[in-house]
Amino acid sequence: MPPLLAHLSEQYQSGEALARRLGVSRTAVWKQVALLRQAGYPVETQRGQGYRLSPGSPTPQALEALRRGRFGAFYAYLGTVESTQDVLRQWAQDGAEEGSVVLAERQRKGRGRRGRSWQSEPGKSLTFSLLLRPCLSPSILPLFSLAAGLALREACGVGGLKWPNDLLAPDGRKLAGVLLEAQVSGEEVAYVLLGIGLNVHRSALLPPQAAALEEYRAVSRVELLAHLLERLEVRCAQLEADPEGLLRDYQAQSYTLGQPVRVETPRGEVRGVATGVAPDGALVVEGAGTIHRIGAGEVELISFAGGKA
Repeated sequence: MPPLLAHLSEQYQSGEALARRLGVSRTAVWKQVALLRQAGYPVETQRGQGYRLSPGSPTPQALEALRRGRFGAFYAYLGTVESTQDVLRQWAQDGAEEGSVVLAERQRKGRGRRGRSWQSEPGKSLTFSLLLRPCLSPSILPLFSLAAGLALREACGVGGLKWPNDLLAPDGRKLAGVLLEAQVSGEEVAYVLLGIGLNVHRSALLPPQAAALEEYRAVSRVELLAHLLERLEVRCAQLEADPEGLLRDYQAQSYTLGQPVRVETPRGEVRGVATGVAPDGALVVEGAGTIHRIGAGEVELISFAGGKA
């Protein structure tokens, strides 16, 4: 990666000043700027002022100044990758420690739950993957999705959760989602990859059913990332120590419970009212005199009229 990246900040710097710091010509600085943009980094140019990274960019230096706790201590800030999940999986196989994070400004093959693609524009979102190494039974894995969704709600401060882990805006549009992938061997979990996509700023790539957090509050991407990593660490620790408390807190932030729902499951469609979340993370739906426990499926909220801000 061009060495210029380590010298850019949120403040404009002239090409001349950057050239002096790097010991190169101004033409070389311009060429490095072009390479960084091509790689996906949000470099901005202003005539008469120079170059800067888009304010709030989650560079390693900016994150380290805000980070609390272990999550994010090992951190890669990348421009364009196929998928942060794929990069972090290789890290996990090479022995990376829990809390390692890979973030990219742009993913060519970013994906969400059920194989859906996730598109992001450089400088507009947070798309990253977090490595966990839990000492828990594989049966607990679904609760990590709930913990991640709850951490998202707490860090963003708006909206509510659609089971299992989508963060919805108050009007029902999607703000963020979580993808959980795990390597399991017998009764042991080798590692968990939590992939998170969060729409922070408005973007032409956002579909009509998606929302951006800046529509509801002023936000800096790096400050949001630091807060989110802190809440993820707290909620993942709670999952191991107090799963009942985690479920109570999750249900308090749910847009799903008490609502009529339609759920597409591997066994077919289920309709009814979502009444609770079971200890294993399954959604409980009551309909037509039957109680359904749904471990996997796509939930649609029927006639959702909006929730708490």
